[in-house]
Amino acid sequence: MKSLIRDIADPIREDRRAFVVLNLAYLGLFGLGILATVVIPELRPGGLGALQGEPGTGGLGAVIGDAYRSGNVAIAALVTFGVNLLSASLLQTTVPSLVIPFLGVALTLARGLSWGVLFTPVGAEDPTFMIHWVTLAIEGAAYVVVGFAAWVHGRMFLQPRRYGFATRRAGYVGGLVATLKLYVLVIVLLVIGALYEAITVIHLIA
Repeated sequence: MKSLIRDIADPIREDRRAFVVLNLAYLGLFGLGILATVVIPELRPGGLGALQGEPGTGGLGAVIGDAYRSGNVAIAALVTFGVNLLSASLLQTTVPSLVIPFLGVALTLARGLSWGVLFTPVGAEDPTFMIHWVTLAIEGAAYVVVGFAAWVHGRMFLQPRRYGFATRRAGYVGGLVATLKLYVLVIVLLVIGALYEAITVIHLIA
């Protein structure tokens, strides 16, 4: 177990400054998104109350909404975890970064800004917003790790000798290995977030 934890922590320890900067930038853009809704209230489309898709609307939102309407915590958590891992993390952030280095960093920061707009408490007539914000904090932390993995992969690919690789091809592969290590932490955070969200939404909010 100690070896696994050390392997996961290695990429963060080697690029600690970038990890801290990315976290601060994400939080800053989240706050900027909230501020934007104060200045332009029309930006707020539904806020914290719009976490689940309506029946018959189609798409992932409807799939998640149906899972929560079933009242089954295990199903809701599993669907939430699957969507967050496969869609939001892998397809929307990591895969694009394997084609265009560092793109996942920009996508992660854009998510922080959009979440500030979408989930702002400003003008929300929803006393449960703090419950939702815990979900946002956990899942947001996971997405920042995904964005950081994109940064590490890009650096290893474009600056392989900095990390002890002889060629860019070796750096690219090394970046994939580092990404897999970081995804262990991503999975842990997303599991915790999915369970928390399923339990609170079904038993406290619904």
